[in-house]
This record gives sequence, structure tokens and C-alpha cells, in this order.
Amino acid sequence: MQDHALNLLFEEWQKNNAQGNSLWFADENSHEILPKFATASKNLTIISNRYDIHATAQKLGVRSFFNDVDFSVVDAQTIDHLFIRISKEKSVTHHAINQALKTVTPIGNMYLAGYKNEGIKTYAQKASALFKNAGALIKHKDAHSICLNTPRISSEQSFLDDNHYTALRTIGEYQGAQLISKPGVFGYEKIDEGSALLLCCAKKYLDMHNLKPEKILDLGCGYGLLSLVSAQWQPSEIVATDNNAAALNALKAGATANDLTLKIVADDAGENITDKFDTLLCNPPFHKGFSINGDLTDKFLRSASHRLSKNGVAFFVVNSFIGIEKKAEMFFSRHELLINNKHFKVLAFKK
Repeated sequence: MQDHALNLLFEEWQKNNAQGNSLWFADENSHEILPKFATASKNLTIISNRYDIHATAQKLGVRSFFNDVDFSVVDAQTIDHLFIRISKEKSVTHHAINQALKTVTPIGNMYLAGYKNEGIKTYAQKASALFKNAGALIKHKDAHSICLNTPRISSEQSFLDDNHYTALRTIGEYQGAQLISKPGVFGYEKIDEGSALLLCCAKKYLDMHNLKPEKILDLGCGYGLLSLVSAQWQPSEIVATDNNAAALNALKAGATANDLTLKIVADDAGENITDKFDTLLCNPPFHKGFSINGDLTDKFLRSASHRLSKNGVAFFVVNSFIGIEKKAEMFFSRHELLINNKHFKVLAFKK
């Protein structure tokens, strides 16, 4: 489905790209707009907290940085036009807007866009207080955009509440593992029920079949609950990978706090990992609204099958209503339902 909010931003970028330096913050909403930057001028920089978007931008020849919403990689007050498609998470959007104040020139512009049901009008109202000049909201279908000019550089108290976005924090302990997380990670304040169920079922399966995991892959690791707990199974190696910069930063801190050595890799569903693993753990991000018929399902299952050793086992946990078994037949020869508690189900896949 076409993202009209992105199109509103892109139209503004086209008008202004030749007039100074542009910065585009590209989060998970920005996939469809990237090909339009194929002929972008050298004045454009992309910052993304998603590895796949960053990698695509680089392939297009666009200057790009992959980080956890950190605009300081460009010099302060050097951006004439900054573009933000509001994120699904409020703290991410607030953090990006706050950084815009320090990033754009003293007479620079920030363009903000999103949908009505995403709260664009509220974001626009809050952001307007941080700039001296605010244009009128431009509407296209149910999307709106606004141009804000000349940032007010004042005290920290005037910034939007970003829930201390950059601060890593201990959120608890699970089976002896200290868990560290932060805003920007899905479900960052909780111990995910599905992941906890996956750990329980995987350990029982491995013990029942007298299997000792040697190399574990945590595919879509988040802040690392699966990696930090499965380290107690004493494998020789754990590789954890995620597409989200915030998640990777949190897991690095978690590994340090638990005195663990993990290989932490920024990647899109582990597509660039070439090693084979006898044990694979995955709580895929299907909760983000993707259809079971969508490409995301295929991507995770395909990656799991390619990274699994000949006699290895891939453990997946998904919502009970998701029919992942049928899709998995294209990539695995056998599957076993380990549990279905009407909320989540855990499956073991083998080649």
C-alpha cells in the first residue's frame, strides 16, 4: 500500500534538494521511498536505525549511516532540510525531533509527515513550539505534513519527552540473566511471554533428545533474552542478529553485564551470515502487522533453513493464530508442534 505521508515528504525533498544539505531519517516506514533516491544529489544523507534500509541506501549510492537515531554523525547546524516520517514509537519520533533542533542550520527547515491515526497533528503541534515559524498542515488523503523553520535553541526542558531515549536500563532478571533494554526496542520494558515459552520448550526438547547445542543462532534477537538465557546451556558459540540498531546496542550492554562473549551482528534476518548452526532460536517480528502470506515470513524461514546444519533444529515461537507450518513446508522437511497454549505456539523445524 502506498504511503502518502512519505510521498508528501518526498515532494518537499524534490523542491529543496538542490538548495543546501538534506538529511532524511529513514525508519521502518521508509522502504518504498528508497528507489526514488537512486538519482539523488550528493547533498542527501540518510540516517536509519534499520540495517536493511541503510544497506539499500548504500547500494543506491546514497550517503547513509546506520545507528540508533543519532544525528550527531553529521556536523551540528549544517543541515538545511531535515525530513522525518513519524515512527510507530513516540519516543523515537520525539528523540528525532529533539535532535533536529541541533542539526539544522539557524534558519533551517524540518519537515514532519504521518497519518492522522498515528498522531501527526499532535506531533506537529508539539514540534511547532520548538521552532520560530510553522507552516500550515498540508493534507493528502489521510496523511499530513508540516514545514517548521528556524529552531529555538534553548534549555533541555523545552525538548520533547523522549523517555530518556539513549539511556540503557536494567528491566529485570530471567533465569539468572540480567536483562538490559531501552526505548526503540520492541517490548523493551517486558520479558516477552513468547520468548520465555520458546526457551522452556527448546531446553526440554534438547534434553529429551540428548542434544547438546554447540552453535546457537538467535535470529531477530531484540535485546537478547534468548541469547542471554541460552548461554547457560554452555554452547561453544552464540551469534545474535537483528535489523534494529537499538536492539543491538541493548544486547551489547546485556552481554557485558552478564560477562558473556557473544557475536552480535547487524543484518536483515541473518541474510549475510554464512555459518551453520545446530540450534536456531527465533521469535520473529510477525506481531508488527505483517501478513503470514507476506515476504517477511518467507525471509525468516528461508534464512533459518539456510543457516541450519544438516541435523540441526530450528525453534520458532509465533502467535497461535499464525499458520506458519504451511509456509515452512517450502524450507523444512519436518516440523513438530511442541506446545500451543492458545496465545503462542512453539515449533521445532528440521531439514
